[in-house]
Amino acid sequence: MKKIWKKIIPFLAIVLLMAMNPPTGHADKIVQSTEDSPTTGFEDRDGENWTTLEEEASFLEEVSELSERVTYTQVGTSVEDRPIYMAKVGYPAPPSDEEIADGRNVLIMGTPHGNEPAGREMTLKTLRNLAFSEDPETIEMLRETTFLFVPTPNPDGRYANTRGNAWGLDNNRDHLKLETPEIQAIANVLNTFKPDITVDAHERPRSYGDPDVELLWPRNLNVDENLRELNIEMVEDYLFPDIEDAGFSTGLYGTPPGSGSGSERILRNMGGLRHGLSLLIETPGMAEPNDRVDMHMVTVESVLNFYQERYEDVVNVVTEAPDRKAADGENQEPYYLDGTHGWDEADWVAKDPAPSGYLLHKNQVADVNRHIQLFSLETENIGNNGVYIPMAQPMMTVIPLLVDQDAQYHEAEGLALYHDTNPGSAENMKKQVEHFENQGEFASEVAARALKTHLVAVDRFEDQYDVEKVIKHLTSLEPLLDHQFENELLSEAAYENLSTYTEFLLEKWEVSFDANKAMEHLQHLSVDIGPRVTGTEEEREAAEYIQNEFTSLGYDVSTQEFDISGGEKSQNVIAVKEPEGVKNPEIVYVTAHYDSVPGSPGANDNGSGTSTVLEMARMLKDYPTDKEIRFIAFGAEEIGLVGSTHYVSQLSGDEMDRSVANFNLDMVGTAWEPASQLYVNTVDGEANLVWDSVESASDELGHDDDLLNLYQFGRSDHVPFHNAGIDSALFIWMEPGTAALEPYYHTPQDTIENVSPEKIQMVGDIISSALSNLVFEQETNHMLDEAS
Repeated sequence: MKKIWKKIIPFLAIVLLMAMNPPTGHADKIVQSTEDSPTTGFEDRDGENWTTLEEEASFLEEVSELSERVTYTQVGTSVEDRPIYMAKVGYPAPPSDEEIADGRNVLIMGTPHGNEPAGREMTLKTLRNLAFSEDPETIEMLRETTFLFVPTPNPDGRYANTRGNAWGLDNNRDHLKLETPEIQAIANVLNTFKPDITVDAHERPRSYGDPDVELLWPRNLNVDENLRELNIEMVEDYLFPDIEDAGFSTGLYGTPPGSGSGSERILRNMGGLRHGLSLLIETPGMAEPNDRVDMHMVTVESVLNFYQERYEDVVNVVTEAPDRKAADGENQEPYYLDGTHGWDEADWVAKDPAPSGYLLHKNQVADVNRHIQLFSLETENIGNNGVYIPMAQPMMTVIPLLVDQDAQYHEAEGLALYHDTNPGSAENMKKQVEHFENQGEFASEVAARALKTHLVAVDRFEDQYDVEKVIKHLTSLEPLLDHQFENELLSEAAYENLSTYTEFLLEKWEVSFDANKAMEHLQHLSVDIGPRVTGTEEEREAAEYIQNEFTSLGYDVSTQEFDISGGEKSQNVIAVKEPEGVKNPEIVYVTAHYDSVPGSPGANDNGSGTSTVLEMARMLKDYPTDKEIRFIAFGAEEIGLVGSTHYVSQLSGDEMDRSVANFNLDMVGTAWEPASQLYVNTVDGEANLVWDSVESASDELGHDDDLLNLYQFGRSDHVPFHNAGIDSALFIWMEPGTAALEPYYHTPQDTIENVSPEKIQMVGDIISSALSNLVFEQETNHMLDEAS
């Protein structure tokens, strides 16, 4: 097979080298691309000692200055704040990160263990050789593919010459849990660029050879089989022969189920689970240093030759693998929690059928939030109570390993569901019962039927949104499950699963925001009433509707009337929820204006905010708090914040002292697609308690980091609160970067058809979650005070 490195070396340099020093082994063939290209510290000292971290940084800087094909960036930081660099090599220059992610790339990584330095030297030499090659075929390969190099993913370990990082942890056992900052950086690289091939360079520190080079492919049983077959072909049909031709002996690494196992924690397997070819290289750590580096060089040379020759096959398999695994997840094909491909099948641990997905409580979401981000897991919010992670997605390969209670290294004990129909509902729980019945987990058909009949009733009350009856029937389901388990009518596994599901549903219905209910309010305000111009009969009709809705929920409701220009009057509507047993509670305000401009139905501006406040009031009416919550609908906002200014001016000194936060909702439902970012506007543009609480809530709910945008903006009812020294913020959907509002703003086209229930749901979930956390903030302290 024609070798890339033979092509890389200019012809005259080869002739000169051979004339002066006839080759006696493969190490003599690994030479620089040109006489004046940069050299590593290891090369400068002829292998006497390894390239230092400082020399690595200087080498990367020099190569990037001399070759337009190379750039490098810092992609992470170690425990002891040492930089982790990644170099990119492409032609004529490396593309942007977005273009690399959308195109083809290969990742070559060295030194995950700090006392295994030979692979690190290989990465530096390889990127340099690619940077200065004049071979046409090599250049053509660089046009198609960007090569990524992370020479030192464990700089603390390399500095100390230790296997682990500064915490003493083995980074190559962290590719599932993602605990260390070093592996979080690598996970971000893998997740962002999704390499076609990942090369993981290691050494066997106490080994002298025999064999010299040991290789292995992903053996985790959940790796796509077509991908694995090509991976095996690369090792057996390309790498082994090439390495042996170079004079080194070869073999497979490890003995399953030990070091050669299918463990999801190591990069060799995780590379396959992320749908790329993945290669472990192991060379003898006690061999002569130059030989150790040469072994890595000839191996990577063969990998690149394989990639060049089988480019289309590689691209096809890594492109198709995610879709195949998503289909496996949708079809609930068997999923393996343990076992090694090609080893004793008696040790395989399978879930058959596999769950359709996993339900996680909101507290569990925080435990796996970094995994959701760094594995790009698709999730579905279940109200404000948690998320559902479906298996019908490409990264189903890691989901059970992360959240199944039977997985050895799980991060959270998610609730395994076996049907995707409306997860987090009584309808879905009934399907769960049917699954356990089909699996023989019930002693009789009668026992299963009793649960299904009960859940049919719950489902009916869910459809009617009769919260009281839903909670009543779910509460009575708990003793029924206890009775069946105590009398051996259902298995322990089914009992634990269904009991956990009942608890989840109870909590969901006790506190859950429903955009559909908000849309019913919006229908009345913007369609049945229509434009609600300040001082008109329509504005008063809207105020009366809001007052009646608050009253029907059991709140202490009042109307505050005030004068406006022209001798007319407007009014604020206030509903108060006071905590029980708390003296002089702090006050949190949830506000929106309900008036509109002339000629506009005011659906988004601001029927959406008012309707969201009404739904939050319903949701939180029975929620125990340690703070006072005031839900306020302001009149006369459109003529100059008159209603909110009047309200704040009437607060007593004691009320001002107890006031801690104002969440003001204005235009929170636009269906205008460019308005994709929820701006959290403070008057001075500075973070405050409101921003901190919603940012934390958004993270807990698993939203993208860029969903919220802290921004300086006034012009709404949060301004009087800010001026009074109360932390406040305005929530409004705007276009990222421009802060543009929807084109329907203040026009007759501001109708309910241009309002998105999904946007309202998102705002409702985030703010209600923030409120839930905020009003319970001091609960533990109260309990401790009472205990003392």
